[in-house]
Amino acid sequence: MLNESVQSSAEPELEYQGRKASRAKSEHRRRLILEAALRIVIQEGVRGIRHRAVAKEAGVPLAATTYYFKDIDELITDAFTLYTEKALSVIDNFTQQFYQPFLQGMSSIDLSNTDNQQVMVDLLVEQLAEYVRVQSMVERNMLIIEQAFRYEAIVNDRIRDLACLHRETLFGKVVEFLTVVKSPAPEQDAHLLLALFHSLEYNALLQPHDQVDMVAVANILRRFLTMLVANIIASQRA
Repeated sequence: MLNESVQSSAEPELEYQGRKASRAKSEHRRRLILEAALRIVIQEGVRGIRHRAVAKEAGVPLAATTYYFKDIDELITDAFTLYTEKALSVIDNFTQQFYQPFLQGMSSIDLSNTDNQQVMVDLLVEQLAEYVRVQSMVERNMLIIEQAFRYEAIVNDRIRDLACLHRETLFGKVVEFLTVVKSPAPEQDAHLLLALFHSLEYNALLQPHDQVDMVAVANILRRFLTMLVANIIASQRA
């Protein structure tokens, strides 16, 4: 049977670089600017972020962007800080929504039974395929920003720190999940599962949002998860 306990970890602290807002109205305007910058990333990429372009997109005076952000680098950094905040929230929500039904469905099942192993694979495929579907279709813009985020992390030290924070948090959640399902090598399997997700998501972005082949996604996930479950069972029998 599966271990029903899941350890929760504290959410990491995110620090914005730009001028701090002292009033709710000022904070709202600063947020409008950062949201506008992220929309520009979706439309044109990071290089499209300019004070004038962001001010126009946000519907604020040009002076507002230069007031809150001393230069473009600071504006880009804080825009990706906002993205990281959103992305960490997605990870946390998915963890809460996924663990509970998974544990309720699997905690009392004897995985030494072949049929039960198939039940476990089916449940995992269903949940993870749904996550890919939501990310690639419903939250597609966030996925586009993530691709820009990864590249920017290579060339920008400040963004690299944010990317590492995001990666470490996501990796930790996957390791936690794989520990729950008793993977004999949760960290190694986490690397493989994340690499698979990145590949599936990138491939989904190359397709029109309404033409992502979810049957193919489910089949790929099923192949990996079947091997994962078989490895778990083999390790328990050893």
